[in-house]
Amino acid sequence: MIKTGKLLFASPTSGVDGEGKQQTRTFKFGDLQVELTSGKAYIGAAIAFIFSFLSWELSQGVQSIAESSLQYANDNALLLAKSLRGSLLVMSYSSTILSAFATVGLILLAGQLRSEDK
Repeated sequence: MIKTGKLLFASPTSGVDGEGKQQTRTFKFGDLQVELTSGKAYIGAAIAFIFSFLSWELSQGVQSIAESSLQYANDNALLLAKSLRGSLLVMSYSSTILSAFATVGLILLAGQLRSEDK
């Protein structure tokens, strides 16, 4: 029986395991080690899409406020409010773009992991 086991172990196998083992990638960030599968990549893409949508809505809400409606005690406060509004718009649009790129990248990575699995 041991001899048969060694022969089976030494011979190459053909076909796919019944388990359907998923292809994983391991990323290391210092001491942190993360295993990424196609399912986790799709979940991450969904989260990035939702964050992108929320960032877009925030930027649209801030942009819809008319500058003429801003009323402050003096000109310095008005200039500060306008500058903070502009920086908030830049940050929200940039986070929208970055989240959209992350969504596309994670979907492509999940597709690649899925194709390697087959």
